[in-house]
Amino acid sequence: MTQTLPAPPRTLRALRPSGTVWAALRLHRIALWGWLALVLATSGLLLWLLGPGADAAARQLARCAPSDCEFIGGPSFHYDQLLRLVGAFLYLTPYIAALFMGAVCVGRELERGTAQLAWVQSVSPARWLATTVGVPAAWFLAGMVPLVTLHHLVWATGPGPLIPWHDEYLFLGTGPLAPARVLLGLAVGALGGVLFRKALAGGVAGVAALLMTGWLSSRYRVSLWPTVTEHGALPPVPPADSQVLRRDVVTAAGERVTNDLACVDAETEAKLRHCARGFQDFSVTYHPPSHYWPLQLTEAAGSLLLTAAATALAFTLLRRHTP
Repeated sequence: MTQTLPAPPRTLRALRPSGTVWAALRLHRIALWGWLALVLATSGLLLWLLGPGADAAARQLARCAPSDCEFIGGPSFHYDQLLRLVGAFLYLTPYIAALFMGAVCVGRELERGTAQLAWVQSVSPARWLATTVGVPAAWFLAGMVPLVTLHHLVWATGPGPLIPWHDEYLFLGTGPLAPARVLLGLAVGALGGVLFRKALAGGVAGVAALLMTGWLSSRYRVSLWPTVTEHGALPPVPPADSQVLRRDVVTAAGERVTNDLACVDAETEAKLRHCARGFQDFSVTYHPPSHYWPLQLTEAAGSLLLTAAATALAFTLLRRHTP
């Protein structure tokens, strides 16, 4: 009678990645450790902003007048600037990813011939590109998820709305749009590297493509979700922290004046009504704070669609240009 012995426990060495994944990790280990250091440093800063930094800013805001709460040198000023610094870092991360993928991961390997050397062995071009893009994508996403979560938590629970939700740096670094844009940066970087097969040209092409998508998203973001328009005999007051897009008035003669701020800054009710005598209608068009998530999810979905298209095009070009 034979007895089946239990399988020996897997060691850490057995769990270590192997093959092309391990080769990619070894090749880009400096970039991986650098990214890990940035993630840890930024996470530490966000945790400080979530605790001691927020407490100090809240104490100052409780003591000062509303018009003097953001004076230079105070805790709330430093809190605001540090939060903007984190937002700027998350804003630039997709461009760093595009440059890294286009110049270092794909363009340089094709230019030096090391990718072709792997192809003549046991690695197909498609598998090489999938690993080259997939491994950095995994570590970028692993770092972006906690950073974006902490960034959103700090902003949402901070002492007062020091930064509006529609601020460019804040909007691009506090929701699912941030990791989606990182994936888009990696995809257009890989496409640039495959297309030009040069380190410099691949990196520049990836960053340029991402800059174009960033400009388009910034210009047309307000159109991704229906706006709210209110009319009234007096200038309507939108909810606090709304993104006001335009204010229009209709004069007593029936002429519509676009983006006119007439009567908006009237100090008293009497002055407001006196100013409004020359107008028939006031209107304001805006995005309320409740539109943050619809705009985030819509733009993130568009970025993921572009990512899929750029990735598919990169694989198609690689297959056509590979003997």
